[in-house]
Amino acid sequence: MKRFLILAAILCVSTFAAAQKVDAAFVVGGSFVSDTSETILVPSFPAITTTIKTDHHIFLEGALGVRLLNAHLVSLHAELPVAGIPSARLTEISSATALDHLSTIFVTPGLRVKILPASPISPWASIGGGWAHYSLNDAGLTQIKAALQYGGGLDFKTGLPLLGFRAEVRDFVTGNPDFGFSSIFSSSSGSNGGLHHHNILAGGGIVLRF
Repeated sequence: MKRFLILAAILCVSTFAAAQKVDAAFVVGGSFVSDTSETILVPSFPAITTTIKTDHHIFLEGALGVRLLNAHLVSLHAELPVAGIPSARLTEISSATALDHLSTIFVTPGLRVKILPASPISPWASIGGGWAHYSLNDAGLTQIKAALQYGGGLDFKTGLPLLGFRAEVRDFVTGNPDFGFSSIFSSSSGSNGGLHHHNILAGGGIVLRF
């Protein structure tokens, strides 16, 4: 009877591990954001070009993944990463003037390809697209930009079927936010078109598998 119970427990664990199709990752780390060049147009004055620096700050991310295909050597997953930078300080570089604090949220559904998904360490790559929500904390201004996300990382298995660890780097590329200058001056124009404002998020955390 005891042997039967042990065998049944092993079979249940093996079946559970094989049937795992959903994972939820919770990641924390640091942000590295590219500088932004702004051209400010003030009536009766020459155009002023300035550079805005976004300081490094902590980020938080949750990513839900659903396995679509398991080819043993490679697996394909649909995923929804949602990442946020709570409050990064903005500084005008030439005068070292602190302008405001910027909060950012990225929502970029996409696909993740994992190599050797059954091994103790599994490399993966991700790509997706969606939106970035920029918000100036003091000014109360918000702006939404299109976002492209790409990145990769490593998933580490543990002795527990439910629990793993993840290390990752993702780049969320958007158009340049205008930082609310148009509300301060009569008009402004910056290099806001196209996807060239990089928000690189590097960190690690846990993965729960179901």
